[in-house]
Amino acid sequence: MNRQGNNQGVALIEVLISLLIFSLGVLGLSGLQSEAIRITHDSSQRSHATWLAHEATERMKVNPQAVESGEYQSQSSTASTDIVTYCNSSPPSCIGATCTPTNMARFDVHELMCDSSGLINQQLTIACSATPCITGSMLDITVSWDSRAAVAGLFASRQQLRIRARQ
Repeated sequence: MNRQGNNQGVALIEVLISLLIFSLGVLGLSGLQSEAIRITHDSSQRSHATWLAHEATERMKVNPQAVESGEYQSQSSTASTDIVTYCNSSPPSCIGATCTPTNMARFDVHELMCDSSGLINQQLTIACSATPCITGSMLDITVSWDSRAAVAGLFASRQQLRIRARQ
């Protein structure tokens, strides 16, 4: 009896099974890589939103008169309603010039919303716990944006970051 005739093609099957297992491993690694890129991008956006909220807080601390008059709240609402139109308008020139508290608030919100390119379809909401917003009141600052997956049409995912600060 010829044993060699019964083993023909076994090596080829072993090679094909090995290629199949290797291909599945490569597919798994590429899936992990794409997920890592997405998570890194989401982390970058959250960091940018945190910076934006804290920067708004610091600017409002320097200009309490505009917070009390509601100018920061009004400007952030206007900017968030139609960011493209808002950013196409020119802010008051407050660098190297004396500005009123109102103009400074307009300048600050314009810089925060229009000069920051880390978020997609960003919105900034500033709310005060008291009316009028006097010193010692709590401010709620909310930054929201679309995730990259929402822009790609994969699923609607709106991200949001909220901080509270004392006026």
